[in-house]
Amino acid sequence: MKLVTPIVALGLALSMTSSFLAVQASAASFETKVTYGVNFREAPNTASTVKRMLRKGEDIHVMRQVNDRWLKIETSDGKTGYISANDKYTNYGDSKYATAIEGVNVRRDAKISSNKIGFIQEGDKVQVIETVNRYWLKINYRGKIGYASASYFDYKTPSRPKPDVSASEIIATAKSYMGDFDYKWGAEPWTTNDKYSDCSAFVQLVFNREHGFDLPRVSRNQAKEGSYVKKSNLLTGDLVFFDTNTNGTINHVGIYIGNGDFIHSAPSNEVGISNLHSGYWEDHYVTARRVLQ
Repeated sequence: MKLVTPIVALGLALSMTSSFLAVQASAASFETKVTYGVNFREAPNTASTVKRMLRKGEDIHVMRQVNDRWLKIETSDGKTGYISANDKYTNYGDSKYATAIEGVNVRRDAKISSNKIGFIQEGDKVQVIETVNRYWLKINYRGKIGYASASYFDYKTPSRPKPDVSASEIIATAKSYMGDFDYKWGAEPWTTNDKYSDCSAFVQLVFNREHGFDLPRVSRNQAKEGSYVKKSNLLTGDLVFFDTNTNGTINHVGIYIGNGDFIHSAPSNEVGISNLHSGYWEDHYVTARRVLQ
């Protein structure tokens, strides 16, 4: 049996450390670009040693803004240091940020079936690298590239003109799903073949996937779309909203189909029809919005 000498052991340790640092560096999201040559320094002051000059076009990761004069950064080869925060040197000032309005999973790819790599708490702010489409944001999650559902943020993704769809088409589509889904909070059949749905995902399924609308994910945000409608002036295809927790926050939505009835996904009836004037739904009714032209 061979003995490992202290020198060999030290060499192995250094090699493993270097490999670990390389992996760490490769995991970073180099979301910021150098736009003008800038000194890369050991410390956040002009008297500190210059490691080298970063050239225009280099990709870097901004770890944090130290103050209004300095950024702590990581270069693409894994080195950390400091550069001037002046907008002349990077496009960091052009970065866009979004705040989570509800807790949301961060995924490896822009699809609901992709592996989770983290979780963003309600109120947390993240840097948006790219708007993938109206459903997904590419974000900087703790120095890594990740993807999160756009409708969970106060971030306006590019919208499309409202499709020319009739109320009768909307109602027919909604009714075609009766009995198809069991209720499950957070389920999103509009992006998967999941046989579960919640109320706002059902509305997205009908309006977005089937008819090309761009409604957000959660009911309280859907309640900001379109125009306000009095309860006495409801038309088929209007969205009706409720506060079932009686805490002042909209948390349920359905599609009005006429004669006081609306179709929705709910724990009590899966995808089914209820009446606005029944005791429970009348007591919890909040407002209505018209999103059809």
